[in-house]
Amino acid sequence: MTRPNTPEARQEALRHRLDAGEALSLSALSREFGVSPDSIRRDLKALESQGLARCIRGGALPPQPLARATLDRLPEMDHAALTAAALPLIADGMVVFMDGGTTIAALAAALPRLPGALIVTPAPAVALATLRRGTPTHLIGGRLSPSGAIAVGSDSTRALSRIAADLALLGVCGIDPGFGLSAEDSDEAAVKRAMLDAAHRSALLSAAAKLGTRSRFHVAPCVALDILITDAPTEATPAYTDLGMEIRHA
Repeated sequence: MTRPNTPEARQEALRHRLDAGEALSLSALSREFGVSPDSIRRDLKALESQGLARCIRGGALPPQPLARATLDRLPEMDHAALTAAALPLIADGMVVFMDGGTTIAALAAALPRLPGALIVTPAPAVALATLRRGTPTHLIGGRLSPSGAIAVGSDSTRALSRIAADLALLGVCGIDPGFGLSAEDSDEAAVKRAMLDAAHRSALLSAAAKLGTRSRFHVAPCVALDILITDAPTEATPAYTDLGMEIRHA
């Protein structure tokens, strides 16, 4: 039986090769599938947009491994300065979105008891921390992302869109004045975007090393973000101030 030669079928075959660690050659694939190099290039670009390939000149490589999963890094990270700077933003009676990551998990553990507030999070680690503090907590369900340890997928983003929040507190994979806020995982980027869309205000907690960096998937431009909390020196943040962000130095 002749195998189908549609873009979907080719991309599925290429994905399996990338998953096995194989490097892909544009010219060799063009000959193998009997299509133009431009067709193969479009296939590879489609896989790259899903985080499944890393396009290079003449072909593609498997994606670079992501940073170690959030759960592996939780015990060794010190975010005391960032969390202390973020705490004044949170008051009893508020509805607050909190996403995942080590910084937000540390903030959740540092929160006082807020019996009149509601914490909404897709991260089980965050939910357990706020529940332990005696704060009402709503855990968003869905498939757990292995990198960020948060619930992702259409059910998660739909649930977030139905909640009106006063504040969205987000961790940062990358934030660049030109590219905006970004994430390493496309599904996690969608969750961050849903939180921003449903919240009245947003605050990002970012280590200095994340400023000026771009992760794979765009979340939102800087002009759509409100507050940046960072331990970076003052000389590292004027570009963000120029875009309308309020800067709080930890």
